[in-house]
Amino acid sequence: MADTLAAPLKATPGRRSSTLRRVLGPEWQLGWLLVAPVVIIVTALLIYPFVDAILLSFQERFIGKTGTWVGLANYAALFSADSPWLKAMFTTLLVTGGAIATKFVIGIAMACVLNQDLPAKNLFRGVMFLPWAVPAVVSAYVWRFMFDTTGPINGAIANFGLLDDYIYFFNDARLAVPALIVVIVWAGTPFWTMNFLAGMQAISQELYEAAEIDGASTWRRFLHVTLPGLQPVITVTALLSTIWTSANLTPIFVLTNGGPNYATTTLPLLSYFTAIPGHQLGAGAAIAMTMVPFYLVLVLFLTRRMLRQE
Repeated sequence: MADTLAAPLKATPGRRSSTLRRVLGPEWQLGWLLVAPVVIIVTALLIYPFVDAILLSFQERFIGKTGTWVGLANYAALFSADSPWLKAMFTTLLVTGGAIATKFVIGIAMACVLNQDLPAKNLFRGVMFLPWAVPAVVSAYVWRFMFDTTGPINGAIANFGLLDDYIYFFNDARLAVPALIVVIVWAGTPFWTMNFLAGMQAISQELYEAAEIDGASTWRRFLHVTLPGLQPVITVTALLSTIWTSANLTPIFVLTNGGPNYATTTLPLLSYFTAIPGHQLGAGAAIAMTMVPFYLVLVLFLTRRMLRQE
């Protein structure tokens, strides 16, 4: 009995040494050599800046000066009475949630239309994807002209006599956020449509035929065949679009610059204003770092959902 128990213990060092030799062998050396460029690039462009931003958020550091370690002081200042952080957080959630929900509805509706056998459907698909190809700065300036008092929207309102005065979209806090969501939806919906269309084309037609034979209506085929088949696509698309939308700075900076009265100031814009024009690099980094827990929760939730579905 003692010999049988002692045999595995004596073999353990041998197994460890063989594993070590295999890891350090020529095949693994070639593998590490091939992976090294990717590891270096990811470390230089992602890991190092992220770690540096975390350390910077615990410092009181101004542009051109040496930083001083202050611990959690930058984070504590975010919850002070005169801090715009809470309002910026609410605005970020409002803009992101409104844009994601609208892009989902319009994207899946457009995908259903483009998935049909329509004449000149390739032309319609190309036109549909144009907003995704337009640079963000260009689209922001175009929409700035569209919403201007001399733009087409106010011009149409004046021509039809709907209102007696112009609508100042970006000077009214009640209209600035919806107008901003419209711009974000216009630019981001093609990404959802493209993913949904690809997902629909991957669903087997036999499922639709079987549902039709069972007497399912078009709406029931959509609920019980299309939506379940799109679950992985919806999860990945929602994850990526949520991160991109909440971190998007360009349309807000061009259209409203955070106004009026911080009504459209999101966390990325507040971080920029604090760090660059305000010269407070540490406080700006702390604002940006407050978005990380939300991203982690979102990634973990959607990842676990995908694994559960599989």
